[in-house]
Amino acid sequence: MLNKISHLYRLSNLKLHYPKGFAKIFKIPHHATTIDIVQLIKQEEEGFQNVKITMGDKDITEQQLPFVDLVLHNTPSINIDDVNFSYELDLNGCAPYYMNSELETAFSQLEIPYFDALIIARFHELMIQNLNPNKQSHSPIEIENAIQKALAKFAEENATTSQFWQLQQNVLQNLDQVIVYYEKIVAEVTDEATRQGHKLLKQLIVFALIQYFFLLYLTYGIYDWGVSEPISYLLAQVMETVALFYFIKKGRAFKQTHLFKNKFDKTFYELINKKTNSTYFMKDLGFAKQKADLIQAKILYGTTSI
Repeated sequence: MLNKISHLYRLSNLKLHYPKGFAKIFKIPHHATTIDIVQLIKQEEEGFQNVKITMGDKDITEQQLPFVDLVLHNTPSINIDDVNFSYELDLNGCAPYYMNSELETAFSQLEIPYFDALIIARFHELMIQNLNPNKQSHSPIEIENAIQKALAKFAEENATTSQFWQLQQNVLQNLDQVIVYYEKIVAEVTDEATRQGHKLLKQLIVFALIQYFFLLYLTYGIYDWGVSEPISYLLAQVMETVALFYFIKKGRAFKQTHLFKNKFDKTFYELINKKTNSTYFMKDLGFAKQKADLIQAKILYGTTSI
């Protein structure tokens, strides 16, 4: 099975360490199941008699769970002839099942991704049951009908499995609390950054007014336009020099909107880093929202009859 489909997908590297001090690298598709991994190891090493993948004391080899996703979220063991072989998994550029985030460790304490793998395996089993086992190929209509029947049966079964969905509800409630707390910090920081940006613009307006009244006083109070004109020219040259320096450094025009945005962004991220002591805060917030949306969809479609 692996040989037929390996050329269609980017392969991950499974580095299996042998007790004798060397290691072998197995190329595996991202969607390979536990049975596929066992078969691949047996094909490579004909001397191995008993190869199995376990979670704790439970043998999960025959459940056909997605091996890569299982490793990313849990710590399954590879046991060969009653010996636990250590291994390393290199995705080799493949997209992982989850998004990396500093919150991932905290979420893993509230969630059991092993259940996700069981759901995938159960859905696959239900879909296969609705296909004609005597046929080697199926039409799109037959596959679509099998999927719809599997979805209906799948939803009916999971609607009665309250323990799993209660766990997901608890995870979602914790996520909502995290999101509310994070958004409160963002709102406070946004208000302060906005005030700082407006303060900068007000200072520029005050500076322009001072310059205007200064030239007015020179022209009509002390001297005449013959003296004030070169001074106003020099002030204009200074402003052009400042604008040119700003353009060279920032790559944008010297405008009030750009000045406000620069001040806002600088203040915003300085305050965020100071309040949270983290440079990944906004990424963590986005990750938390995506995780909440995923769990919400899982609860909605998993507990609703199709």
